[in-house]
Amino acid sequence: MSAAMHAGTGPLERAKRLVLAAAFCLAALLASPALALTPAEATKVVDLIAALQPSLGKFAYDEEIARSWFEQDSEDRSLIRAAGFTAESWEKAVGETFRGLMALTPQSEIDALRRRLDAARTGFPQLSAAQRAELLQSFEEEFARTLRLRAEGAAFADIVRPLAPRLNALIQRDSD
Repeated sequence: MSAAMHAGTGPLERAKRLVLAAAFCLAALLASPALALTPAEATKVVDLIAALQPSLGKFAYDEEIARSWFEQDSEDRSLIRAAGFTAESWEKAVGETFRGLMALTPQSEIDALRRRLDAARTGFPQLSAAQRAELLQSFEEEFARTLRLRAEGAAFADIVRPLAPRLNALIQRDSD
């Protein structure tokens, strides 16, 4: 066989093709709608929160609360499973729904929260300087987490938008 016939079949070329194929597979996987929150899933999340909060109590988004709700519901009525969720898919759908809701939070509310955090720097006179610094650090970490979750939620905002008034009402009613 001539060198021309072997062109493109050497180890380097095979490695390049393998990397390119892997990149295409990864791109297809990441773009797969099966991996993203669907309107039906988000609606089920809101419906389930509405149905379960009277028996399970306050719902404030947190991975542990989502997990706890799944476990408690599994021991009782199993509404979450009946809606087609596994523990993992429930946590994912709840997380994406609430991140989408956070992305819909008006910037003015985020700015007001920032102002309250800044004003807190001079508060808490009963705490020592070290305690105040620790408390303020935890506030800053939570604010940064909020911004991160809000940014991640941009991908889900359009799906959650029609559900936002109902979900906000559930959260507000639940926090009273």
